[in-house]
Amino acid sequence: MELNLFNRLPLNEKTSYMWDKGICYASRVVEDRYILCIFELDGFFVEAIYSRRNNRVNAILPLAHIPEWEGYVDQVLTNLLKLN
Repeated sequence: MELNLFNRLPLNEKTSYMWDKGICYASRVVEDRYILCIFELDGFFVEAIYSRRNNRVNAILPLAHIPEWEGYVDQVLTNLLKLN
């Protein structure tokens, strides 16, 4: 699936596709209320925002620019180094 098509899906379909086809590379907790995760899907990356309070995914956003990755850099690098 291409990013443009993925972006047009309703949230529930995006969520199902992400869980079924995606690979989670990193996650972090924000303000003890949200879990943010980076997923790779068919050659593009998205950030899923999961509410711990509501126990559901609130949003899935494409990650296209370097500043959007800053919160994950250390964790992703650490995970890559563990593979070697």
